[in-house]
Amino acid sequence: MKQWLTAKDISEQRLPGLPESKSGVLRYAKLNNWECQTTVSSGGLRYEFHISNLSKAAREALQEQHRLAVLKKMTLRPTVGQNNRALIAPSSKNNTSIRQRDTANSRAMVLRAIQGMVDEGISQESAIATILTQAQLGTLGQSNPVLEKALAESVDARGHTRYVHSCDSQPAGRSYPSKRSIMRWFAEVKKQGDLIPKKREKAPLPSWFATFRTFYNVPEKPSVNGAYEQFRDNWQGEEPCPSIYAVRRALNKLGKVEREKGRMGCHDLVNIRPFARRRFDHLLPCDIYSADGHTFDGEVSHPLHGRPFRPEITTFIDIATRRVVGVSVTLAESGIAVLDALMDACKCGVPALIYVDNGSGYVNHMLKDEAKGILARLGSEMTHSLPYNSKARGVIERVHQTLWVAGAKTLPNYVGQDMDRQARLANFTASRKGAQGNGPISTMSWEAFMKWVDERVDWYNKRPHSSLPKIDDQGTKRHQTPLEVWMDKVATGWEPLELSNDEIAHVFRPREERTVVRGEVRLFNNRYFSPELEEFHGLNVQVAYDIHDASRVWVFDMETGELIAQADWNANESKYFPDSMLNQAREKRAQGRLNRAMKKVDEIEAERTGNGSLEASYSALYLEEQNRLDAWQGAFSLSSAQRITTQQAESIVAQQADNARQPANPYEPLSPAGRYALYQACQRDPEQAQQHQRWLSTYPLTKEYQYFRSLDKSSHERDDINKKQEPSS
Repeated sequence: MKQWLTAKDISEQRLPGLPESKSGVLRYAKLNNWECQTTVSSGGLRYEFHISNLSKAAREALQEQHRLAVLKKMTLRPTVGQNNRALIAPSSKNNTSIRQRDTANSRAMVLRAIQGMVDEGISQESAIATILTQAQLGTLGQSNPVLEKALAESVDARGHTRYVHSCDSQPAGRSYPSKRSIMRWFAEVKKQGDLIPKKREKAPLPSWFATFRTFYNVPEKPSVNGAYEQFRDNWQGEEPCPSIYAVRRALNKLGKVEREKGRMGCHDLVNIRPFARRRFDHLLPCDIYSADGHTFDGEVSHPLHGRPFRPEITTFIDIATRRVVGVSVTLAESGIAVLDALMDACKCGVPALIYVDNGSGYVNHMLKDEAKGILARLGSEMTHSLPYNSKARGVIERVHQTLWVAGAKTLPNYVGQDMDRQARLANFTASRKGAQGNGPISTMSWEAFMKWVDERVDWYNKRPHSSLPKIDDQGTKRHQTPLEVWMDKVATGWEPLELSNDEIAHVFRPREERTVVRGEVRLFNNRYFSPELEEFHGLNVQVAYDIHDASRVWVFDMETGELIAQADWNANESKYFPDSMLNQAREKRAQGRLNRAMKKVDEIEAERTGNGSLEASYSALYLEEQNRLDAWQGAFSLSSAQRITTQQAESIVAQQADNARQPANPYEPLSPAGRYALYQACQRDPEQAQQHQRWLSTYPLTKEYQYFRSLDKSSHERDDINKKQEPSS
């Protein structure tokens, strides 16, 4: 603050007890004999008066105005003269919260403002008092809003005094530090070198909380109220049971993951735990293929019997470009489906690594056997993700949603879980009626569905993918498509390892180890013969086969892998049509379904009649013994000229017993419904029954008859109930 003032300076300050004009100040100074000095200016001589001439009240008002002027122009920026780092740089001490660091930075700003006022000649106590007084009156926010905000945020949240002012421009209830607190901050800067407030330590969890968690952290996921009721009912402490509010406060002290332990398994906890993102920008096409199977969320017509069903789609995707490289659509999940999809994928390029789950379609010797597996012949390696960790293969899981689930929703027979239950049931009923010929067929044909699959894959490979880089497309930024990224890699000189059709046929034929016996090898109950196998009698060889054609196999040497011969099916005996591997699998599956259905019929019949199965077995044994008795009687009723020996009679009895147990050939071509219809016709026509007398004696003992008989009984019972419910005329 200046020590010498002109008459103009004194008049402009409007000090108490002094005139407010320049001439008045000059007359007052002359009258009171003020000490003065003269200076030369552009206007001539100028009189300056020392502030000691002023009264005490005038000097205090002058100092207050000076402090306010300095406070108003304070920038709160660190100055060159400040050598204390706590006042210059923000605090970055470890193990501190964001709130602690913000409070320390606000305190540093307040101390810098006070230090700046001290540098202007104002005492430290006066500077602190001025700042706090202006803040309490609500005028600090008008003169220096930055300092006012820093002063309010410098208060320790653990405890402070609130000053309420009536200024409309500031919110009521703002709290500011005391003079003592600011003086303590200066001492902390000199002693500790930082202004970070102490952090309130959390109180330890109560001892009874562990007992409560035994009722709360369980897989049944009870509510807090439900767990508390069990905790209260089992309380055995000497003190009163804690209230539910104490329980809730203790729960709020737990972290999100710790709170859900026990309520969620380790596989579900992964959803809320930190994770690592995988980069793929360093990969080239065909470096890694990922594959997975998906049961289609829509129904199509079965290619064999036409009934609606949900096919299995196996998809291969290239990780580097996100291109769908291979697709296989089969009736059910199997190793054959994976083999078909991999064969389709290798038309784009042979992968170095295949990343899949632990399903049976991928973990089998047909693919992974080191000697005769397909991966060994491709030179590819297969690696598996951890069990129950589908998120590790998020790329292929996301493809299912975008490619197949979203596509299935555009088809008429969508049956996904998110569909309305009533609408899904209506679609299910309509498709079954259409398959039985009682209405229009609402499901897609197999040929139309396969065409739709090809179109869907082509659409996916030509759409922008959000994980791929962006490009400028005619002034619009968009992501690249998988096919564009693939072609860009080809343009830079990269070439995929492609296989010709002959190479694909050779590599993708599964192989089995078999032993040559006199020029023959056996595979899937079929015999294959070649004269070139003569010198390999008793030796083990590798037999390659086509999953779609069982008419021939290819025999390779075990050690060198060279082709020995092509062996044809039953080449050394009369030919008849062979069963391929697929036909045998279908027959086995159909027989299994039929056996399960018949077993269910037996259970229903046993529940209705009691020991029905025992009676049927007794009847069958009785019939067999009766046939043996008839045969013996017939043998001994011959004339003496036609009399046979006992050994010949036993042979005749055994032959007739075998014939009785075997079904007659004329009835085998008939369907089950046709045989039951023939049985009913024989019951109505005695002449026709005479022609099928032996068959009629055994057919009622079969499960087939019992099944249709139970259907007839159920139908008659429903008719009787309906007749009883009809109103009388």
